[in-house]
Amino acid sequence: MYQVAQPLPPSIPSCAEAGHHPHLVRTQGAPLRHHLGAPVVPTWHIECCRCQVATVPHPSRAIAESRWTDPSGAYRIPLSQLRRAREQFAAAALAA
Repeated sequence: MYQVAQPLPPSIPSCAEAGHHPHLVRTQGAPLRHHLGAPVVPTWHIECCRCQVATVPHPSRAIAESRWTDPSGAYRIPLSQLRRAREQFAAAALAA
């Protein structure tokens, strides 16, 4: 699995805290404990290492961006739970 990070586009607001630089991240490849040989679609999420917050991964970049700007924060998770969220997404995609 590998990740490619890029700065957020100017159209997407940054964190409320000054000096934070969240990134848009594309992850490609299988997460740990994924069934060997099973396909895995690339996913997108936004993360801020200083806030220790990320959005729940999704295969659509547009949805990942909308999850970051969602005022309810329903799709934000602690950065420490990102690996588990990827594993759950891959398992659900495999089951479908």
